[in-house]
Amino acid sequence: MIEERSLDQGYNGVKYLLTVIAVSLRTAYGYEVKNTKNPTSHLKVLAGSSSILAAVFCTYWDFVHDWGLLNKTSKNRWLRDKLLIPQKKVYFIAMVSRI
Repeated sequence: MIEERSLDQGYNGVKYLLTVIAVSLRTAYGYEVKNTKNPTSHLKVLAGSSSILAAVFCTYWDFVHDWGLLNKTSKNRWLRDKLLIPQKKVYFIAMVSRI
């Protein structure tokens, strides 16, 4: 990441970090609910908000950076220039199913 001097690599790392934090907080909340009689709402709020943040950031990253959604300057309308699968409809189906 540092060798390439690309901020995109750092943002991609943030995507995975947010996912790990969200899963950890949801797991901690689930453990607290299972093992205590009066679980705190603080952990529930943290788990929920981190899950929402991770979902929004990861969905944005997948659509805009990985698949190039809404890239008006691309030779492939609304997708990135370099496609691994020649059928463009596959990308749009994957985007809709991701939601």
